[in-house]
Amino acid sequence: MKLNVNKTKVITFSRKTNSLIYAYKLFHFTVTLTHSVKDLGVYLESKLHFHNHVNFIFSYCVKMLGTIRSITFNYSTLGCMFILYFTLVRSKVEYASVVWNSITSTDANKLERIQQKFTALCFKRFFPQVDYRYDFALEQLKLHTLQKRRYHLDALFLIQVYRGSVLCPSALEIVGLRVPVRYIRDLPLFNVCYAVKNSPLLDALLLLMLSVDTFTFLDQKLC
Repeated sequence: MKLNVNKTKVITFSRKTNSLIYAYKLFHFTVTLTHSVKDLGVYLESKLHFHNHVNFIFSYCVKMLGTIRSITFNYSTLGCMFILYFTLVRSKVEYASVVWNSITSTDANKLERIQQKFTALCFKRFFPQVDYRYDFALEQLKLHTLQKRRYHLDALFLIQVYRGSVLCPSALEIVGLRVPVRYIRDLPLFNVCYAVKNSPLLDALLLLMLSVDTFTFLDQKLC
């Protein structure tokens, strides 16, 4: 198999200020060094902040919401709006979220604005006499925040790993189960390392240990 030098990139993943840079060569040509690369639909950055991925999702979804607003102006129903939003917008926001859900609160709020725009559009068309508030709109439309859905997707992924339906040995190595020497009623199931911040795996573990309601939500397959 021949490699295309023009399509080959080199990226170093590190959060150090001065990372090691080496000039790699392929067929006597120097491979281009980059700080962001797209792989399987996810923009990976050298420092793994995922700012470029969030910006790409936000730009795409805002344009798609504008298209939905235009094509459903004269004949839309609430059910039709939901189908279009779930299929064309929310699926894009949640694609591979287990990989990039370590985003900052600023990026998380930016993504939440996508659903805020959708709920505002629904209230303006179907409930014009009601004052719009995002939390009230979520309750009336029976929706969850995008951030909460990403946390539950992380927890669902962890459950699938432990059940063996998803193969991810690296996750099993990081997460440890607590094995007490004697029975303790309130002993947590997982051994959580709180020193790690902005970790999707940590959020999933904390969510699993909150309450039984989490498992009820997960059994509904995030409808």
